[in-house]
Amino acid sequence: MKVNTVILVFFILISCNTNKPNNKTAGNSIIKKDSINTQSKMNLITLNKINLIGKWENEKCHLSFHIFKTKNQYYYTFKSEIREISDSLDIIKEDKSIYLNFKGIKWSENKGELGPEYFEEIPDSLIQEKKEILPIGISALFDSKEENFVIQNYGNAMNYYTKLKEGCEKYLYFNKKKSTSKDTLNIISNFLSKSIKNHTVLHWEKGDINNDNINDFIVVLQNEYPNKELTGMDNSYSRIVVLLETLEHYPNFKIASINHNILECSNCGGAGVGDPFIGISIKNNYFSIEQLFGACDKSFIVTTFKYENNKWFLHKIGQDDYSCNQVNENGEIKVIHKMKTKKDFGLIEFKNYK
Repeated sequence: MKVNTVILVFFILISCNTNKPNNKTAGNSIIKKDSINTQSKMNLITLNKINLIGKWENEKCHLSFHIFKTKNQYYYTFKSEIREISDSLDIIKEDKSIYLNFKGIKWSENKGELGPEYFEEIPDSLIQEKKEILPIGISALFDSKEENFVIQNYGNAMNYYTKLKEGCEKYLYFNKKKSTSKDTLNIISNFLSKSIKNHTVLHWEKGDINNDNINDFIVVLQNEYPNKELTGMDNSYSRIVVLLETLEHYPNFKIASINHNILECSNCGGAGVGDPFIGISIKNNYFSIEQLFGACDKSFIVTTFKYENNKWFLHKIGQDDYSCNQVNENGEIKVIHKMKTKKDFGLIEFKNYK
């Protein structure tokens, strides 16, 4: 009888432990997506096919994330009407979902599961205040098809929190802002002004200059001040040409090469031309710079470079000479074509061309 009693007590204890809920597991599963110290099996990945770089906006709440990349690490700047935060950004994949983990943003509120004191009339003396721990870091679910990401900003009675105090909706959708020519000009100007002082962007052209199927930029910079010593003329501005390589995605780029001599000054075209610069064309791994000189007698010069062995080399120089005094009976101007190739000038790199 004594043995049977012991066995009965043993099975009762096992039954109690088996039916006891695992509060720790249940609690962790509620916020695991936004927990910085999450234990879920997530791996950092590089999304080469997804262009995250740029500005993402929530227009209704006046919020934005500017995402950029430096040395294989993503970074962001968050802006609202009351603050600005910058930190790093991780891209995380879990199963078929992609999350953006914006580090460094502290949640506004995090009360967790609300107790009966929030719903019932309980004397203040009986209420035990819980210490509020504010997580740092906010995750967003990225949708590659819709090209947006969403942050669940508010919780509910089971898990009460507010991540961004400026958020005016429970679900904050951020859509990528399409860049305009004005945006591109500002981005290029800001980037180049850090390393090339006292110059402004006169002209830029977009195209693939290094055979990687990504659009790069060729930029013409003009000195902000006249330079008579360099040009030999009053009110004349010197110019330089900069090759900008785009690294993976716009607007993440680097200065690939600079030439200070290929373009003549702002009024070096002669009495009949003035400014000799005509334009830049980019096509099939080549780019050409066009200039026009002269008064009645004119020369149209096209200087072409080709990308080879990770550098740009002079490929050919084409020149059309013509004169307003040489017109035939049909009113056509006689044009003399000239061409120089590598056989004439050898191997000359873009940065060394004079």
